[in-house]
Amino acid sequence: MGKTPRSSGTGTTQTTRALAVGLATAVIGAGCAACGSGDQSAGGSRKADGEVTLTWSMWASGTDDRNAWQKVADEVTAENPKIKVELETSPFADYFTKLGTRLAGGSAPCIVSMQSLRAGGYTDGMLPLDDLIAKNKLDIGSFDKSIIEGLAVDGKQYALPYDFGSLVITYNKDMFKAAGVPAPKVGWTMAEFEAAARKLTRGGKYGFAAYPVDLYMFPMLLSRTGAEPVSGDGKLALTDKTMVSGFDWYTGLSAEDHVAPKVPGVDNAFPDTQFLNGNVAMSVNGPWSVLSLRTQAKFDVGLATIPAGPDGTRTYSAGSGFGISKSCKYPDQAFQAIKTMTSAKVLGELGALGRAFPARTAVQDQWYKNAFAGAQEVIDAANRSATPFRTTKNWDQVTKLLSQYGVQAFNGQESGASVLQQVQQQAGTG
Repeated sequence: MGKTPRSSGTGTTQTTRALAVGLATAVIGAGCAACGSGDQSAGGSRKADGEVTLTWSMWASGTDDRNAWQKVADEVTAENPKIKVELETSPFADYFTKLGTRLAGGSAPCIVSMQSLRAGGYTDGMLPLDDLIAKNKLDIGSFDKSIIEGLAVDGKQYALPYDFGSLVITYNKDMFKAAGVPAPKVGWTMAEFEAAARKLTRGGKYGFAAYPVDLYMFPMLLSRTGAEPVSGDGKLALTDKTMVSGFDWYTGLSAEDHVAPKVPGVDNAFPDTQFLNGNVAMSVNGPWSVLSLRTQAKFDVGLATIPAGPDGTRTYSAGSGFGISKSCKYPDQAFQAIKTMTSAKVLGELGALGRAFPARTAVQDQWYKNAFAGAQEVIDAANRSATPFRTTKNWDQVTKLLSQYGVQAFNGQESGASVLQQVQQQAGTG
């Protein structure tokens, strides 16, 4: 899912360089068209011999991330010699703001990367894929059903998924052992989580990293209280009594119980940074980030399900995929590219790298091959208890407001009810 920092979404476990400026491409395209060399637009170009070059926008967190996506772009040409894909990357924190501007201005890339949480806010500039799916006789039944639904809006499919995942707990095995705390088991409870967090908070270290990031906060609230940020009719419901109660508990882990560190400011990478630095023993994350965290950590990483509340273990799933902008002049070629980018071969390779938990069920074993002992049991259990994370069309605004105002509640400067009221009022119902 979006990947670290606090990406794929897809996490994106869960945890990113500027997009190329569309205007420059358009100007060059106009000049080349005048020379008779072929057709060009902001989203791509076509040579006289029929070769099409498509631009693709994707978030990336560094060189390794970009290299992994470049290999995906190269796979398109290897399978479709007349199609070339030019990769543009941007930090996840900036990606959707820039994408919205480009979609609205008609200068978007042909291939658009999209997170399930934010899909509803960008449909005005994206092409529904249903006709292309039918035309190409693509069987979408081979993808996990929850992420296919997550990338659909109002009954229309706007992207094909490359990853998905259910939110889980990552924990520092070394800290648990040193504190004499038993390792959490699948199905452990909120009471066991809180007891562990208290015992693990010692010597300037904390039991848990709490922070107002959507995917990493709301699963905890869902499992503990059943609270959901969006009502059944699709409206923002942050001031619901159950939500306020859950948010007060969650922020209280830092502000009152002091089992989570104070939050210095708006920094969506804060939980991952605290976890990797060994300052906290537990953090919420997704499978899109788990293997990367394990590689970076200087300690032994374990996985656990989200602690069970009164109704048992509950969590959310989310993921990401690839769609086509409405301004793309080459939708057929863009769809052929996306077919390759979400093929079993490519998703299996991404899974083997730990870059994505594959959206195609047939190749999910590739992710498990590089995972560690106990990971499959936890991920499988999380998937069984997960529901797709539903959001509002203005979810990007909601998440920014939660980060902006939420920090005050974690540091005891504002009540949870006050913070949620501010976010609800400024964001509206969605």
